[in-house]
Amino acid sequence: MERFWICRDPSVKTDRVGPASTRGLFAALLVLAVALGMVLTGVSRAPAASAGAASSAAAAPAGSGLAWGNNFLGQFGNGTNTPGSSVPVPVSLPAGTTITAIAAGNVHSLAVTSTGTVLAWGGNEDGQLGNGTNTNSNVPVAVSLPAGTTITAIAADSDYSLALTSTGTVLAWGDNLFGQLGNGTTTDSNVPVPVNLPAGTTITAIAAGFAHSLALTSTGTVLAWGVNTDGELGNGTNTNSNVPVPVSLPAGATITAIGAGNSHSLAVTSTGTVLAWGNNEFGQLGNGTNTDSNVPVAVNLPAGTTITAVAASFDDFFPPNHGYSLALTSTGTMLAWGRNHLGELGNGTTTDSNVPVPVNLPAGTTITAIAAGGGQSLALTSTGTVLWWGDNGLATASLVPFPLDLPAGTTITAIAAGGDHALAIAAEPAPAKSTSTLRVSPSNPQPNQPVTFTATVTCTAGTPTGTVTFLDGKKTLGTATLSGGPTATATLILDRLRPGSHTIRARYNGKGTCPPSTSKPVTVKVQKPQLPVTGVNAPDTLAAGTLLVLTGTALVVRNRRRPANRSNS
Repeated sequence: MERFWICRDPSVKTDRVGPASTRGLFAALLVLAVALGMVLTGVSRAPAASAGAASSAAAAPAGSGLAWGNNFLGQFGNGTNTPGSSVPVPVSLPAGTTITAIAAGNVHSLAVTSTGTVLAWGGNEDGQLGNGTNTNSNVPVAVSLPAGTTITAIAADSDYSLALTSTGTVLAWGDNLFGQLGNGTTTDSNVPVPVNLPAGTTITAIAAGFAHSLALTSTGTVLAWGVNTDGELGNGTNTNSNVPVPVSLPAGATITAIGAGNSHSLAVTSTGTVLAWGNNEFGQLGNGTNTDSNVPVAVNLPAGTTITAVAASFDDFFPPNHGYSLALTSTGTMLAWGRNHLGELGNGTTTDSNVPVPVNLPAGTTITAIAAGGGQSLALTSTGTVLWWGDNGLATASLVPFPLDLPAGTTITAIAAGGDHALAIAAEPAPAKSTSTLRVSPSNPQPNQPVTFTATVTCTAGTPTGTVTFLDGKKTLGTATLSGGPTATATLILDRLRPGSHTIRARYNGKGTCPPSTSKPVTVKVQKPQLPVTGVNAPDTLAAGTLLVLTGTALVVRNRRRPANRSNS
């Protein structure tokens, strides 16, 4: 497992990045600063962690939020500003609140509730919490939505937020330096404002990049607005726009999913291919070059590959360092391309790639959702676990997917990656299940031979305790107490079983959080003994002259009595 420390100072927040020339100088200074930091601190391997080890914390309730990574501005929403945690901690949601969707920005977090409202927490310098203030909050606060508005989806990046309403309109709030709020101005807003969509347009999905926004329409076209220095709006120009403009899609292309990154954009077509446009410094467009493009270009996917979802990395405290893309295939595998200096591509190397490479997923893993943040990549598996790789925001990196340490019994339904933190929604815990098996020794005993019954019990809720009842059909043979763990056993020994066929089962009676279970039946056959001819077992009469020779039995000879001869008188 390639994991190592990286030098970062999360207490320093970078300023906004301007035009290309300014950004280039800024990038050079940052690279120099990071290099000096690594020289001064050295590079050492991260301490080993147990793969897939579950936290001892109780399972997270369904619809609750979890957060991990950096928390210096309250991104966890747990009422603290502790430096951070590699283990997920609960978000302090208002009592009775369940959440259905999440988004993570650079230093802030968003969540949609089951009633269609939005909560926000973390950094609020530019009003990205949308509550009418510019004050940070380390607990969730309500976004000031227009009356009667119901939100179905959210997106966040650098220091602004987007929300999709149930009527297909879009709201935006926070930083607006480059027009990323799409309302025709470049003025920040600490409350939601409507995006100026073309008349008659219905939006079905949204994505937020460093300073540009994307929206997927109901007709399969894409709108973009905000910064366009590197062509991230995809309209054939490099001119910023504070209102939505159409992306110049290839003729006949219909888009089904979108992703917005630091300075590049991604789109999945209805045929399962991927288009990319914008900055391509690290090969994040995946077309085999490192040349920027202000119009969509085809990603060089492996032959026969069908893509269902994409994710693009975005700004964190070191925006020039990250620029990569992730894609989920129809078979549950993953591809990645672009920047890889901290293992963001998850292929076990630190070599950038301008074409897609497979992510080294654990054998047998099926992925259902993906997320890319400021150097940290996330994947949700079909079993509700989470994998991470790249930069976790806590001066640790992994070059290949690594299991996230979730609270015991917790499964996840949604994930989001931010600049230096990540979020997840807990699923309804699966009902606890126990499994019982039975072994009989010997399997076919002789008459009068002792028989040992051993029951083995496992439980998804932990080590099973309590008792096991052993049954012969409906008859109880005896009960024994479980011992050991996490797999527990119970043993019953009988002196003998009566001759004949027996159907034996072991029934775990359940205790605590572990429910009852019964083993599959085991058939045991005991042969009838060869009985000796002696005593009551000997025949009452035997023919005269009959000789019985029986091993271990006395010789029995019995003559038939003849009647006396009578003389005739």
